[in-house]
Amino acid sequence: MTPKGNGWKRIRAVLPLLLSLVLTVGMALPALANSSQGETLEETASWDTGKKLVAITYDDGPGPYTERLLDGLKARGAKATFFMLGQNAARYPEVVERVYQEGHQVANHSYDHSDLAGLSWAGVQSQIQRTNSVLDKACGAGTDYMVRAPYGSFNNTVLQAAGAAFAFWAVDPQDWLYRNADTVKSRIINNVSDGDIILVHDIHATTITGSLAAIDYLQARGYEFVTVRELFRRRGVSLRSGNSYSRCAPNGKDAGPVEAPVISAAPEGDKLRITITAQAGANIYYTAGKTLNQKSTRYTGPFLVSAPYTLRAAAAFNMNGSRSELVEKSFTMPTVAAPRIEVSASGEESAGELCISCSTEEADIYYTLTGSTEEAGLYQGPVPLAPGTEITAWAGKSGWLESPRVQGSYSARGNFYRDMTAGQWFYEPIDRAVTAGYISGTGDSRVSPKGTLSRAQLVTMLYTWAKEPVTDQAVNCLPFSDVAAERYYAKAVAWAYEKGLAGGYSDGTFRPDNPVSRQEMSVIFSNLIDVRGVPIEDSAGAAEKYTDWEKIPAWALGAVERVTAAGLFAGDNQGCFGPGASSTRGQAATVLMQFADWMERQDRE
Repeated sequence: MTPKGNGWKRIRAVLPLLLSLVLTVGMALPALANSSQGETLEETASWDTGKKLVAITYDDGPGPYTERLLDGLKARGAKATFFMLGQNAARYPEVVERVYQEGHQVANHSYDHSDLAGLSWAGVQSQIQRTNSVLDKACGAGTDYMVRAPYGSFNNTVLQAAGAAFAFWAVDPQDWLYRNADTVKSRIINNVSDGDIILVHDIHATTITGSLAAIDYLQARGYEFVTVRELFRRRGVSLRSGNSYSRCAPNGKDAGPVEAPVISAAPEGDKLRITITAQAGANIYYTAGKTLNQKSTRYTGPFLVSAPYTLRAAAAFNMNGSRSELVEKSFTMPTVAAPRIEVSASGEESAGELCISCSTEEADIYYTLTGSTEEAGLYQGPVPLAPGTEITAWAGKSGWLESPRVQGSYSARGNFYRDMTAGQWFYEPIDRAVTAGYISGTGDSRVSPKGTLSRAQLVTMLYTWAKEPVTDQAVNCLPFSDVAAERYYAKAVAWAYEKGLAGGYSDGTFRPDNPVSRQEMSVIFSNLIDVRGVPIEDSAGAAEKYTDWEKIPAWALGAVERVTAAGLFAGDNQGCFGPGASSTRGQAATVLMQFADWMERQDRE
């Protein structure tokens, strides 16, 4: 609140007294009638006899000293109200955020300290709304901001156009004039009384020191420092838009501070059910993020989350200046270990035996044999299993979070898979390829159908299907420096090289671990068609069915057209071929089994 010259300083020194006199004799504008006290709220709870409450307010910031002030207020457990200039709030957004998050009240002191009484209705609204929009970035849209007119200068237009309650003051130590910490302290403690609003400025270093010293003195004598909004709420007095307030005299009532909410959690399946309770009449706001403000989620009832989970919450009658301290709680309840499914089987159309175990002691294991979680049974020992059964299992324990669900598939051919379920597009061809021995698992009853296909894996699949012998001499004569004779794929590479299905690179390597693109796999299968001597007619233009056919390189286009015409390859759901995309093990098994069926039809014809 910057003064307007020496004349204004003299006026300002007596302004609180003048305002008090005006309000007392009822000669103010109608909007100001009885405004220093407001209207008493209905009694909805038992009231304590009054504690000594006072609201200290800081104008014109935030500034370079505000964070030091916040440190001091936090150490003392004191709350304050900050009447901020919009232009300064825009310069110190992180300070505005801290003021709000630490439970102080953020309020509006115009955008650039203009004399609002000299502005039009639109001019007043512009000053207030521009500042509100800056403050909203920290407090959230829709936040209610009290207003203090710069210089204490106002008229009926100002009161009505601002659309807010106004806070003036009962104690003004004139910190802006004296700039002396001891003077600030003494003028506060010698003039304050229960229910007063104190005016100081956080843009002066001496004010920070002096006001904190005054807080120490007054706290030692039983005063509690609260926000302006809390001063009136605790005494059951309603603040109304368009009215102004300078103090809230003791009335023998005190609703007490806003109590912090209580957060609890209980396991429910594999989730946590979060419950938050607070005192009657208070709303609860919560978030799993860093910022909690007016726009955060309002609690309406218990909700489920996954652990680990950290929650921040506050109870509030108004999130800006009338709320509890923030409560943060983390939940890391133990989770039951996922059960392990084992199936013993002896071949196609054979019965198997299902065994399920869990490493969490005393956990109960549940399972279904339909692939769903309905009609779950409690596992009590090995279960006979028919081929073609889908298995789901999970485990639970009192006071623990339920384990993740695990699945397994015991195929009609007697193969057990941990990473496939019936109905997936690659399930049937992979199961056929596994049964025939064309594709091997990747360990622990897994076939990694979505895993990337390597050059070595592809030629090994084709070599196993072809069942054509390869001599050790052919392996030893390979021109590739990176294919050792003892590797599992050495004979397959020798076969593919001898048949002209796949060659090497110009540096003399085969690069067995390189992924195979879809265009490369097309070339290899096209070459295999040639080796088998099966003609394909009318393949020209077959690739044009793909929306991205123009991206197929010239060296692969003919091969793509041939395998497409043969029905071995198709596009994705969007009609794309994806020439450069890596092939998967599931795609390779599918193409191989389609090729085997195609060859069988050709042989019959």
